Amino acid sequence: MAPRADGKQMSAGFAVFLISFLVLTTLIVFAVLLFLSYENMYNNLILRVEHSTQAAANDLSSDITSVISLQSEPFEYTINDDGTDNFKNSRIVDKFVNSQTYRSNGSVYITDNKGKIYCRNSYVLDVADNLLTTSEGPLYIAQPDVLALLEQADQIGFARTGSHNTGKVISISCVRIVGTPYFCIVSNSEDTAETKDEYVNIILVPAMVAMIIAIVLYVVFVYFSLRPVKDISQAISKVAEGDYSVRVSPKYSDPSDYTTLSVSSEFTEMGRTVNKMIESLENQEHDREMFISSIAHDIRTPLTSINGFVTAMIDGTIPEDKQDHYLELIKQQTDRIRTLVTQMTEASSLSHPDPDMMEEFNINDMINDIVDNLEAQLTDKQIRVIKSLDPGPGIMVYGEAQQLCRVIINIITNAIKFTPQNGEIKISTETNPKLRKVIISVEDSGAGVEESKRQRIFESFYQADPSRKAEGFGLGLYICKQILAGHGQTIICDEGRELGGAKFVFSFPYPPENQEQ
Repeated sequence: MAPRADGKQMSAGFAVFLISFLVLTTLIVFAVLLFLSYENMYNNLILRVEHSTQAAANDLSSDITSVISLQSEPFEYTINDDGTDNFKNSRIVDKFVNSQTYRSNGSVYITDNKGKIYCRNSYVLDVADNLLTTSEGPLYIAQPDVLALLEQADQIGFARTGSHNTGKVISISCVRIVGTPYFCIVSNSEDTAETKDEYVNIILVPAMVAMIIAIVLYVVFVYFSLRPVKDISQAISKVAEGDYSVRVSPKYSDPSDYTTLSVSSEFTEMGRTVNKMIESLENQEHDREMFISSIAHDIRTPLTSINGFVTAMIDGTIPEDKQDHYLELIKQQTDRIRTLVTQMTEASSLSHPDPDMMEEFNINDMINDIVDNLEAQLTDKQIRVIKSLDPGPGIMVYGEAQQLCRVIINIITNAIKFTPQNGEIKISTETNPKLRKVIISVEDSGAGVEESKRQRIFESFYQADPSRKAEGFGLGLYICKQILAGHGQTIICDEGRELGGAKFVFSFPYPPENQEQ
């Protein structure tokens, strides 16, 4: 018992490991997806800020260029007598720079290539650290990165940089104003806290709730899914201990039972199969007990007779002039024991035909010969044989002829046994080229076989009519089934449609294709 218990523990441990591995893998994948979703939102924020900054710089530069083109005289930067510059005093440019449109896009500056600021959006706080100098006099760009942008824009007309490591997304775009020595700089930023809050409220929290619900449902599903396995395992364990009365609960084996909706059709089919297996084992156990009792009776009876006759001859109870008669009786009883032992031995080896004995023969000729040899038994009960043999060219079959002949003899003699006086037996053959076999059927006009017994009559030592036990040992049909199984064929018992009795249908194989050619 200990090794089996250890095996169960290992199986349970493996199941727990497998489930834990699946859950852990799901959590890892889920975490990766959450991380990627946050990265996607963060990258979208960066792209949005950079796009708005770039668009604002381009638009402002284009607007100022349009203003310059409308001037009657070239628009140039000059110093007035009071020290002010004409560019800064340009009300139109100042209107653009300080308009709501550009104010909403961040801080705006008009500078030259040295970083000197001529015009700026005074309504927006500067978003770049140390962007302006604090010394008296004209304002200059102090940040090295922005000065580098000016130098790059002076060469190619446009430059842009950004910073995303300060809790804010900062983007600065620099565009040369066409037709002038001036540059438009737009600096914009957006706090990442809002994006994080949006991510937590819209994605992370709902996702975590959904994940917890999914894990709970998964655990519940696994629990309810393993319940039928546990029930089936317990049933099998009890059968292993010798209890054949146990059965898998109907809710795990009956498809019409809807009390457990979580059980799949595969588990239901498994439960039904296990119940059939247990029932078969129970029947086999019952048959084994009957077999032991039957064998004991079948051997004990002739041995008792033999012992009595021998004892009587030894002590002189049987006179010498009658000893030959009793010796003949002893021989008959000995032959009965030998026949029983032979059938028992053959039944265990007939499912493995000898390859050297396999041959091709005509099934119709074999049936005709068998019927001729059984003529005495047929005549004794005045039974009429009806033959419906397929005359086609594909009537040749292949197998161990002696054993297959034995199958037909057993089936026909069995039909004779259960056919009443003046009854009928019909023997038919039919070729089936698609399945490459010949179908043989033997139908009688007897009482037939009850539907509940039609499968069991092919079991060893089973007799459908125990009252007729003296007529055989219950091995005939079992031997037929074993011989046919060895040739890859089957046999079934059905209800006769024409004669109303039992109908046995079985098949013999075609010769191999290479042998036919």
